[in-house]
Amino acid sequence: MTLALYITRRFIRNVILVTLIITGLSGLLISVETMRIAASHDASIAAAGMLTLFQLPEVMNETSPLILTLGAMATFLGLARTSEMVIVRASGISALRILILPVITAALLGVFATTVFNPIVAASTQKSDEFEDSLSAQAQNILSFAGGALWLRQGMETGQTVIQATRTTEQGLQLFGVRLHEFDTDNQLVSRIEARTARLTPDAWYLRYVQRWDLDLGDSAPLGPPEILDDLRLPTNLTPEQIQDSFSNPETIAIWALPGFIRQLEQAGFSATRHKVFFHSELARPALFIAMVLIGAGFSLRHVRFGQTGIMILLAIMAGFLLYFFKDIAETLGGNGDIPILLAAWSPPAAAIGLALGLLLHLEDG
Repeated sequence: MTLALYITRRFIRNVILVTLIITGLSGLLISVETMRIAASHDASIAAAGMLTLFQLPEVMNETSPLILTLGAMATFLGLARTSEMVIVRASGISALRILILPVITAALLGVFATTVFNPIVAASTQKSDEFEDSLSAQAQNILSFAGGALWLRQGMETGQTVIQATRTTEQGLQLFGVRLHEFDTDNQLVSRIEARTARLTPDAWYLRYVQRWDLDLGDSAPLGPPEILDDLRLPTNLTPEQIQDSFSNPETIAIWALPGFIRQLEQAGFSATRHKVFFHSELARPALFIAMVLIGAGFSLRHVRFGQTGIMILLAIMAGFLLYFFKDIAETLGGNGDIPILLAAWSPPAAAIGLALGLLLHLEDG
């Protein structure tokens, strides 16, 4: 137990060191891009700094598997370089036994990343998007859920329109129980429209069984009866792809709120496959962290007298990138519905754990 705790302490120390280095490099690279964005919108350096802080957690979340791999490699390469691994093996302790506590530590870090760091990343990513939108000062098309209803906002040169619907079909192309509020460029309410249905056509919403109130009559003018229309064509700049893609990105929703959002999404008539894949990928993060530690250990437990240390480090990094590539491909296929969600989320870390264990057994037992 003393030996395992000693190795685990070294592993944690190296992970912290690598985290600080990656954080510094990431912050430097992000700041270059955010300063370019701020300069393009005539914003201050302070605004670029705020945008950098908002974007940094997302980048650290993406690089966390690489951090685990580099931390494991630094730990076991250090043990091999000082011949401590030779002493451990001579005492009859296998590499798999000394990996138990580092693997448990990696799993706990994965649980922390999923339950605690994920909400932080979600909030910072959402703040980053909102802050960047405020810098550009452009009207955005936003789709959201509140009070059991679907809310859509579209921005036009003439102003904005807020659309509320009780439900939808055909992935947002057909709306039911529609209520629209039109605003001018000064954000003044100019009209209210209610319709039984609304269907998205090229360049316009086609409304049926319409009641329209003109609210741009002055403060003293009374609100008269609505104008009754069989149908109405309301211009729009939305496309079906924009509606389907304008949901909150899964990355901007905390893991604790994601199941409820998925239920709302499905009740409104939209597909939540992409959000389900992301949810299960976050649940699989502890397994991914275990896989990265095993990969780092598998390529760094050899004694330095065998040479080719640089090649082994390169191979470990390449293996990590291949795992990330395979994971991205699997999640894309799962999000498109081409493969089952559980397979898309859990197969990459499970396959990586199996291959890393096979490599360790081969190196230990020949």
